[in-house]
Amino acid sequence: MQVLQDRISTIERVLADPPQVHPRARGAWSTDPACYEYMASLAKPGCRTLETGLGVSTVLFALWGCDHTCVVHDEAEVIACQQYLDSRGISSEAVTFHVGSSQKILPNLNLQDLDLVFIDGCHGFPVPTIDWFYAASMLRADGVAVLDDIQLPHVRLGLLEFLKKDPRWTRTRRHPKWVAYQRRQSGDLGEEWERRAFIGVPLRSRYEDLMPHAARPFVKAVGRRLRLL
Repeated sequence: MQVLQDRISTIERVLADPPQVHPRARGAWSTDPACYEYMASLAKPGCRTLETGLGVSTVLFALWGCDHTCVVHDEAEVIACQQYLDSRGISSEAVTFHVGSSQKILPNLNLQDLDLVFIDGCHGFPVPTIDWFYAASMLRADGVAVLDDIQLPHVRLGLLEFLKKDPRWTRTRRHPKWVAYQRRQSGDLGEEWERRAFIGVPLRSRYEDLMPHAARPFVKAVGRRLRLL
């Protein structure tokens, strides 16, 4: 309990004195404090973590002693963050920065068995979904993915509906601004649609619904004939 209280105090301190990495925010864009508190409960020293985007969370992952990977599009943000860490005596030895668009960098990262991923980079559709696809593929079984800014349709569009229906993901926290899901298995997330019957009506049925009613018997008969060839 004392460890968590100390971490909450650390979160409050960093929020009061954030890194000056986002000029439009006059400091750094941040999420709800409860999100940082939740991640603090998971991010033990030595945990393998990854985030898209950079800011308060990056400083906290460094303070928590995580083996952390940060994917960010702007090198100026990395320089400002590094200066902040150095000026406050925070070690960045276990933090690795990758500069560039996440959709290009994430597929080429050789990371496995991550404990926690934080998706908070580019918010334009479909990048948050792409970030989730690649980053969450690197999670270990029972690892957690946290998605920020789900109040934006560009972030939640399609993805949250899928996670809500997929029994292989368990929602562990929900907030109007962020959500956390725990993955029940590891490995690549790419698979054919037949393995996702939980989503709803099979695609073939949807095609049949679009056909003129009179044409459906003919199309089905042709299909049966082709299967016999």
